[in-house]
Amino acid sequence: MLRPDTPGSAYVLLHHVFGEVNGKKGAWGHSVGGMGNITQIMAKVCREHGVEISVESPVSRVLVDDGKVAGVRLESGEEVIADRVISNVGPKLLYERMFDHSDLKPEFKRRIKGFKAGSGTFRMNVALSELPKFTCLPEAGEHHQSGIIIAPTLDYMDEAFLDAKRYGWSKKPIVEMLIPSTVDDSLAPEGQHVASLFCQQFAPELPDGRDWDAEEGNAADTIIDTVEAYAPGFRASILGRQILSPKGLERKFGLVGGDIMHGNMSLDQLWSARPVLGHGSYRGPIKGLYMCGAGAHPGGGVTGAPGHNAAHVILRDKRSWFGPKWN
Repeated sequence: MLRPDTPGSAYVLLHHVFGEVNGKKGAWGHSVGGMGNITQIMAKVCREHGVEISVESPVSRVLVDDGKVAGVRLESGEEVIADRVISNVGPKLLYERMFDHSDLKPEFKRRIKGFKAGSGTFRMNVALSELPKFTCLPEAGEHHQSGIIIAPTLDYMDEAFLDAKRYGWSKKPIVEMLIPSTVDDSLAPEGQHVASLFCQQFAPELPDGRDWDAEEGNAADTIIDTVEAYAPGFRASILGRQILSPKGLERKFGLVGGDIMHGNMSLDQLWSARPVLGHGSYRGPIKGLYMCGAGAHPGGGVTGAPGHNAAHVILRDKRSWFGPKWN
């Protein structure tokens, strides 16, 4: 949640054009069947190798015994004993809510408290009876298969930020729309479509004591009004919607402050300083604890890079005669 001229904010744009798809550098790809299909394929491969996967089994506590990881305790009270715990949740959630405070050193707790997490994003998914007809390009075309960004000028973006600081959300938000059903007909009935709207600026905490649970419907209407101004008839084409405020993102997905990157992608929280200096190597502060999610280098995005890198560190430690040195 920054102004467009805030130093360092351009890094996030750079981050989004890393990598390649099918040899095209900086390009994004689409997973046929939707994003959930990626995890289903991963689960299938894991099960073929004998991995047991438990779902609907939230972890309440990481267990520590004599300075070493001992496993996890589920919210049901069941304990799973293990000599390694590999965490994919964000650092704020992991260290501030899933450990007994006596298990972490005061200096580490202080530094994690300073780790910044939270963003100005609001997500909305909509089912549509037809493609949006944009005033500038009303007919169906290649633009419907691309990222459609409603933010015509830098002044518009700046005003969106100022609105969010004053009122909690922008009266004319930045909206990025993707319509994946234009490239994947498995996502919607013939002639109909689904679209995702990634919207900024929406404050994680609303001013004046207001709560997102009471306000998210009004904010969603503001987003629809914004799209309607550029694509008349959009509101009438909506068959259903799913809305997720920053609070909703935290509640549903464990994203502290609604932060889809598990922590700000600011220059002071990248590379060896992600999440904090001294623990940028995917090893936690307790022996046997590893971090493999977006809160580790190189951060968020569907790259698999944090998990890939963490796996190599875990295998290296397993082969090491003396084992790693934990701080």
